[in-house]
Amino acid sequence: MNFLRVALPIALCLPMGLAFAAPDSKDAPKDVQSMMVQRCVAEATAAKVTDAKSAQKVCSCTIDVQAKNLKLGEFWDIQTAAYKGQDPRSIPALARIQPQLDKCRAGVTLKMPTAPTKK
Repeated sequence: MNFLRVALPIALCLPMGLAFAAPDSKDAPKDVQSMMVQRCVAEATAAKVTDAKSAQKVCSCTIDVQAKNLKLGEFWDIQTAAYKGQDPRSIPALARIQPQLDKCRAGVTLKMPTAPTKK
């Protein structure tokens, strides 16, 4: 399993900008977990990682697994490692939930984005 396969779904679910993501419509999510799923889906589809239906499945499941199985500090440790471009697989909390996260992605094709090339 390569680093992007592990880090991408985690990075997509990063709650960056949530403090600034004021609801701008009547369809806006009513809680932080729903907001995280919505943002994850939007970023996954914008990056052409997968289609909207698959993104909804993966994002909802991933964030649900994180919410139910991680302490807040563990969540931030994983998110921080992914944000810094570090491999979060060495973090025990991620190793503990990895089998559940793998089930979230079962049957879904994810197209891993490539890093921009330097000119």
